[in-house]
Amino acid sequence: SCGLSFLVPSRPCVDTMSVKRKADEIVGTTCIDLAHLDKEGAQAMMTVFNKVASPNNNAERVISMFKAQEGLSIGFPVDCYIHGLQTATLALRDGCDEETVVCALLHDLGECWSTINHGEIAASLLRPYISPKNYWILKHHEVFQAYIYQNGFELKDIEKVRDQFKDSPHFDACVQFCERYDSKAFDPEYDTLPLEHFIPMIKRIFNRKPYVESGCLEDGRENAAKFSLGEAYPSPEPN
Repeated sequence: SCGLSFLVPSRPCVDTMSVKRKADEIVGTTCIDLAHLDKEGAQAMMTVFNKVASPNNNAERVISMFKAQEGLSIGFPVDCYIHGLQTATLALRDGCDEETVVCALLHDLGECWSTINHGEIAASLLRPYISPKNYWILKHHEVFQAYIYQNGFELKDIEKVRDQFKDSPHFDACVQFCERYDSKAFDPEYDTLPLEHFIPMIKRIFNRKPYVESGCLEDGRENAAKFSLGEAYPSPEPN
């Protein structure tokens, strides 16, 4: 109290009955404390979870996130939406596999969310479904891009910053990704493929068995640990 209550902003009352009614429409279990979740409750919950967070539904959410970049410009001749499409188009036409093309499409998804480390957003989002190589490329690509555009900024020792990662087996692949695709994907006159061309690819990637088909199960203890939780999460949908 201390006589300062007038500084606390008022908060609207929560219509708990309305919230409960909405929850009753989708909830599969009545459990309100995970410590007391039994097998029957878990099965009921998973019936809902499998529908809401199916691989195809998750892919659609990612597609919606990508579409939200349309019209989002950071000062280049094309917006973030076209940049992603163009990066993916360049990778596809250069013979990259489907997984790498999807990574190219989504690599800057976090550009205007957490700018200076935006590569980690796409990397984390895709990690269960992509190879250790592509995960590493996504996670580090902003550093490798900086080496390319360094003449436009007063970046100190950027070559040294980039080259500290030379001991990685994925160093050269990241250089190639940035030089061939990412850094060249700002051309409004380029014949860029539409999003519809890549949507089936995205859905196939998200329908992979997490951590297994991507070959990343042994790439870090956290991957193996999360893989062990598979029974509690939605599975890939049948073709």
